[in-house]
Amino acid sequence: MTDSQPTYREALDELRAIHARLRDDEVDVDTLLVDVQRASDLLAFCRERLTSVGERLEEVLTDFE
Repeated sequence: MTDSQPTYREALDELRAIHARLRDDEVDVDTLLVDVQRASDLLAFCRERLTSVGERLEEVLTDFE
């Protein structure tokens, strides 16, 4: 991923990769905190993106009424 903001799909893919690493029987303790913090950041991004899209969809659908 680049330094720019990820797309929703990229964030979701990265979350899945982190989840797979955390479920591994041999979790790397040295990167555990980094993975959990990154997952937290990605979840916040995804939540904000979904909220934003939901609000915009409501606006667009209201225009059809």
